[in-house]
Amino acid sequence: MKRLLSVTLSALCVLVIGCAPPSSTTAPRSTGICGSNTAPASTATTDAARELVTLQVAIISIPDVAPAKLAEHCGFFAREGLKIRWTEIRGSSDAVPGLASGDTHVALWNYVTGYAIEDRKPGLAKLIADAYQAENNCFLLMVRENSPIQSLADLKWNGTGKKITIGVGTFKSVSTLTAESTLRIAGVTADDITFVQVPLPQMAAAVEAGRVDMGWMTEPGITLYKTNYGARALADVATAGTSQWPVAGWAVSTKWADAHPDLVTRFQRALARGQELAAQDESTVRKILPSYALGIDDKLVGSITLGSFPLTLNRNRLQRVADAMEEFSKGKPAADKYLTKPIDVTDLLWRAPGSASTSPMSPSGATS
Repeated sequence: MKRLLSVTLSALCVLVIGCAPPSSTTAPRSTGICGSNTAPASTATTDAARELVTLQVAIISIPDVAPAKLAEHCGFFAREGLKIRWTEIRGSSDAVPGLASGDTHVALWNYVTGYAIEDRKPGLAKLIADAYQAENNCFLLMVRENSPIQSLADLKWNGTGKKITIGVGTFKSVSTLTAESTLRIAGVTADDITFVQVPLPQMAAAVEAGRVDMGWMTEPGITLYKTNYGARALADVATAGTSQWPVAGWAVSTKWADAHPDLVTRFQRALARGQELAAQDESTVRKILPSYALGIDDKLVGSITLGSFPLTLNRNRLQRVADAMEEFSKGKPAADKYLTKPIDVTDLLWRAPGSASTSPMSPSGATS
């Protein structure tokens, strides 16, 4: 069996099971990466850049983070008087102690995990910016090349014998939620299959060895699996009801943010400029990724499928995730529920003290 490279996976890899931080990084190729009117952070000369306030920001080194890394590289944070100290976490839950204590100021927040945390610890954190959205072919159910499974209809259990097994990074996560949504359209429910927890970096090997019948996968694992094994994609689980699925955003401790609204607003402004670069020119993301994301090198980065980078913190878009979590909790035992009660995302959007609306996310100040 060919050896599948161990890699840091995209949006969901991170947030559902987590990956090890990179052992080293290389400088990004800066030619053209910041646009014609900007310069790398090392050349920032504004007054704000002379006395920098350090913010502790918890991340997983995946594509979701690219706009923030662009904002640092291009000097956008420095121009707001901010210095970023990055802390590697395995998933959103790992950021909870730091946010609660104030040791962590900002954290990348997977929405499924984040809403579950809100369900358990209401009011702990607030969302200040969107980060990443899944597009077609970002999340796939994959089978080995010679698998007898040809369609989702083959997953329907006949009431006897062994159920089809689907490997997922973590139970009650974006992987199980998007899979359940896609299976329902094909007339298959969670009762027809068995989810098996498999670390995402080991998913391809588990499918090839037959430990699971298929695996929920994301980039760059998808590209590596297809290339190394000739694997087949059985279904895209970021289509139909999960099309343009919100994956992750940026969260702050409610207590810290209310005490330091100016720092939050400055972080938002700098991040928004990086987000705009990523949204308008995908090549900037592909240029910055090899500098920080383990397993994504200059050769692989041109082949992987990227999601998109929203420019606004859109309540209606984010509510889709909470509503789906509530829907797929119905009829399940308490231990299997995504949520125990409905979540209104409006309550999670941070507002500066005295403000009637959320603070601006995009450079133009647009929110929706």
